[in-house]
Amino acid sequence: MPGAVEQRLLRHGLRYALGLRTVVIGLSSAVYLALGTAPDRAMAVAVVLTLNAWSLGYAVALARGSRRARRWLPLVDVAVVCGACLTQSWTVVSDPRGGSTWVLVVVNLVVVTYPWQVDWPLLASGTAAIVAAYFVGATLADPGGWLADPAIGPWTAAQAALSWGLYRFVRRGARAADRAVDRAAQLRRAAAIAAARRRDEREYLAALHDTAAATLLMVGNGVLTGNSPWLAAQAHRDLRELRRSADAAQGETELVPLLHDAAATAAVQVTWHTPDRLSLPAADAVALSRSVREALTNVARHAGTDRAEIRIDRDPDQVTVSIVDRGVGFDPARVRPDRYGVTRSLVERMTRVGGQARIDARPGHGTTVTLTCPRSASEVVGSDQDVIAASFQRGLRWAVVVLSLAILLLLDLPRLLASREAYVSLWPQLLTWAGLAAVTLVVGVATWRDRPLGRWRLPLLALVFGLSALATSSVHPEYLLGPAHWSEGDAGWQVVLLMMDTRVAAFAAVLAAQYLMTFGQAVGAGEAALSVAGAVSATWAVLAFQLAIAMIAAVLRSMAASSAKALAAAERVRTAEAVARHLHADRADRMAALATTAVPLLDGLARDELDPGDEAVRRSCAAEAARMRRLIAEDTGTADSLAHELRACIELAERNGVTVTFADRGTRPELPPPVRRRLVEPAIAALATARSGTAARLTVASTGRSVTVSVVAVCPPPPPAADGVQLSTMVTGGRCWIQATWQGEQ
Repeated sequence: MPGAVEQRLLRHGLRYALGLRTVVIGLSSAVYLALGTAPDRAMAVAVVLTLNAWSLGYAVALARGSRRARRWLPLVDVAVVCGACLTQSWTVVSDPRGGSTWVLVVVNLVVVTYPWQVDWPLLASGTAAIVAAYFVGATLADPGGWLADPAIGPWTAAQAALSWGLYRFVRRGARAADRAVDRAAQLRRAAAIAAARRRDEREYLAALHDTAAATLLMVGNGVLTGNSPWLAAQAHRDLRELRRSADAAQGETELVPLLHDAAATAAVQVTWHTPDRLSLPAADAVALSRSVREALTNVARHAGTDRAEIRIDRDPDQVTVSIVDRGVGFDPARVRPDRYGVTRSLVERMTRVGGQARIDARPGHGTTVTLTCPRSASEVVGSDQDVIAASFQRGLRWAVVVLSLAILLLLDLPRLLASREAYVSLWPQLLTWAGLAAVTLVVGVATWRDRPLGRWRLPLLALVFGLSALATSSVHPEYLLGPAHWSEGDAGWQVVLLMMDTRVAAFAAVLAAQYLMTFGQAVGAGEAALSVAGAVSATWAVLAFQLAIAMIAAVLRSMAASSAKALAAAERVRTAEAVARHLHADRADRMAALATTAVPLLDGLARDELDPGDEAVRRSCAAEAARMRRLIAEDTGTADSLAHELRACIELAERNGVTVTFADRGTRPELPPPVRRRLVEPAIAALATARSGTAARLTVASTGRSVTVSVVAVCPPPPPAADGVQLSTMVTGGRCWIQATWQGEQ
């Protein structure tokens, strides 16, 4: 199955080949009718009009047709072209100075463009049939004459083979681009999934800190000792936030209602300056609403005022939400970097969605929190476009290198050696041939090494022009522009190699300059081998093929950009689907973990079924709050995660009036998160349920192969340890001694 780039190449290549064929056949036959003569003028006009009408209809039908139509239409086309070849008795004149006829131009263009329309068996059989029909028609029109030149057959077959080789090289380049882009897309998708999962985890922990952890901690510390409407409402809001975090944020949602909902949880009167409606991606809107809630909570706790303003400003690039209070203010430089409310709930939360949070405050002058969120993500397709363009360019350049060498070796060299009498001197012809071959090899080496021509382009072009002029100057006037003048058009292939990565206008101008220089030399030398009509037809036969390379290069360059954009759009869809699947699974796992711990506690508090003054309820809430705080501390990624998580548990115990002594001995490796959780869980349970006003001791002892966490506190015995940890418990005199040991690999 062809990849996306290859499929686009085949579609565009087919349309281009059909367009080129239609235009060139139309122009060459029009020049013939205007400048040439025919044995039967009426028949010639009828054949030309019929053939051009068929070419146009064939191009439209093949480009729009079904697969079935694309199988039988080329067979009909071969028959039509063969019929045109058989009419040469009425449409061409036997003139030794005529050169290539318009019928031969048609034959050349048809077989050159067939590789983009048919597979190679039909290309080979169709070319053979058309060449045979041409020779039959030429023999009938000019028995034993120049029209039936035996060299025409091999040359036409060679053109078909070279064009097929060019097609295969370019298609191989498209396949290479598909492989490279697909590998890059897979890496980007994996990175995007990992980043999204990480952002979602951090957002979940931030929401946990702002909601359930804070509520359960207040209950566990005895701040609330009886059922109250505020506690029930707060527990209900916490449950709603946890469930919102468990739902994948897809599509868009209205920002303003979310901000009003967030403001309702804070004891602050808000003055609103917002539009009535503002839709944003759901993840961005949730992040903004949670950041606003945290900012208003800080106003209520620390600003010394119960009033604030919320303003929303928007432009095509971003949305800005400002929270302003006229309170006491503070010095942001004096806020510790580990303070979760500022660094996580505001700054990091907005960073996760690609936005920013800025806090402007001065003591005595109030505080302004500015949250900005981009309206749309920037589209980065440059790297894919470069990969696709480079693959196309490399494939096309290799094709023209091979084509040029084949022409020089198989066509030009035999013609040169067989036409010695046509040259004033042989050495300029041999030098020109060797020089053009050397230029081709230089471009081939640059392509193999994947290096641009750069500053060598102009010197090489000058060399090609000089060699072409040298070869033309050594041809006797009566042989100019004839078969012996092999360099007349074939030197243009080196121009193609050197200019194919430039704009079409520059390419055509330089190529035309090379032809005009040669024609000017022929005119200055006197009578040439061909008539005006013959020279035009002969030039068209080669020039059209060379200009086709310029058009192919231009089409491939534009197709690289459009392919990169199309692939980026498809990749965004696939990435979004993959991210959604992973996030849904992660959130389901997190909710399943909370379903047996935090959710029953919050649900009981919301329904007034649990009494916050009950000692067992307080201990359960304190233990769950401690687990959440440990989970939040685990996310910081510090150098010593185990000690950091234990210190978070110690901080909660000290808030509850427990004096904790901490000792850390030995050197240990960084432990995986599951191991740390199993080691810390017993200490969490002990410190969270330790009796207020008592003392506790926490010790970590590490060796090269084991880590032991032990705690002595006035607390209930802990639950059984998880697998992988050895737990020892002893209760004496009301004090509980708990030791959890993990044995590493021996």
